[in-house]
Amino acid sequence: RTLSDMTKNTPSRRKVLLISHLTLSIALSCLLCGSHIRSQQFFSQSPAPPEINRAITTASFNNQRVTYRTYANARYGFSIAYPIGLLVPQGEADNGDGQKFVSRTGSATLIAFGSNRLDRSLGDEFQAAQENRAVTYKVLKRDMFVVSGTENRKIFYQKTLLRGDVFKTFIIEYAEQQRATFDSITSRIARSFVG
Repeated sequence: RTLSDMTKNTPSRRKVLLISHLTLSIALSCLLCGSHIRSQQFFSQSPAPPEINRAITTASFNNQRVTYRTYANARYGFSIAYPIGLLVPQGEADNGDGQKFVSRTGSATLIAFGSNRLDRSLGDEFQAAQENRAVTYKVLKRDMFVVSGTENRKIFYQKTLLRGDVFKTFIIEYAEQQRATFDSITSRIARSFVG
């Protein structure tokens, strides 16, 4: 074939060009526009510090849309997602060990923090997490534990990770009447907790 044969505008050549242009257009649109979530993430005017705006994901429950933002703790090297609009950050502690999040009504709280192990074992922390509580679920592994149940007519869920000589913990508590809302949120928060 010669160059002039290849540049002729034949029907099969037009189909190939049309498909190529269409594919290229779709690819460029995806790259330039991205998803709605990414545009919120990158073009947000939020005054929150960058460690809090690190990631946004969404999930649905009870026909409502919940958006999560990630809080990252630099001192102890952990991160956790929290539902914006439902739990409001109260500001990181002065010593940088963690942050508290509270619902607008005050009926739900999330506390995420790190602490030095000192002379306490994971087993000691596991036992302390169960004191004066009606525990309905508990699991202890080599480097983490979970304890859940009720205390003072509130549901609680605590997850603690042991990394080296550091405990990384989050505790969420909410009124039993809020179970339909916060059970699925607690599950999402627990999966997001890393460090």
